[in-house]
Amino acid sequence: MPTADAASIEQSQAWRNHFLASMLTANPLPWSDPYKLSRSERTTIEDSIRQFQLGERSQGRRLLRRGLNYSARVGDPYFARALHLFIKEEQRHSAHLLRFMEQQRIPAVSKHWVDSIFRRLRGLAGLELSLRVLVTAEIIAVPYYGALGRVTNSPVLGALSSRILVDESTHLRFQAWMLRRLASDRVALLANTLAQIHRLFLIVTACIVWREHRSVFKAAGYNFGRLLKHTLLEYAALDRASRSLQDIPILKGFKEVRDA
Repeated sequence: MPTADAASIEQSQAWRNHFLASMLTANPLPWSDPYKLSRSERTTIEDSIRQFQLGERSQGRRLLRRGLNYSARVGDPYFARALHLFIKEEQRHSAHLLRFMEQQRIPAVSKHWVDSIFRRLRGLAGLELSLRVLVTAEIIAVPYYGALGRVTNSPVLGALSSRILVDESTHLRFQAWMLRRLASDRVALLANTLAQIHRLFLIVTACIVWREHRSVFKAAGYNFGRLLKHTLLEYAALDRASRSLQDIPILKGFKEVRDA
């Protein structure tokens, strides 16, 4: 494996700096708002938000260990530092969701079969395949939190969902950049085959997510076709970015990539 060049290390450092700044400058959420979910709102989101909170809670130990190994092999210490801060940001999402649930007296869950499958897949794979499993969940999170923020009148949940959406947009850019780093020497045929397998995995995941979370999506005006279209658009943009020879900006989401 070749060592990282100066431009790659500089980009790793930029991502590390971004996650540090995000941690220090995030606007506070309106935790003091007294709004309590109505019975119908609670019925719509309760089981769903418990599952997503569990999924965001991963410690990411194996992923970080693989990232540290990669950093050592290519001589880029900032890669692992950026990955560590990215995982911390995901864990903050989980902590915020749990705080909201506690305010609304929604009990957390310690395990769910969907989360167990995703964790097992990440455990069996190497660094790149672990990232691809993780990025599948990140892509699904974009329409999910967009829907979740609209299906109640809770100011806290609305602000929290918006915060997570902003973070997820940057996360997808970060993961596209990581995948590009890992696949920089891959031949085009293998890259295309892997992309098609990933796309199929995403479609299967979207079917599972619709089955488990359709109450939230339906309340926000989604049908399955709209959910699938949204996730495939996000994936197509990420796939193009992960193959691009240009630097991936640490800004916004993929909308401008799709519109280009």
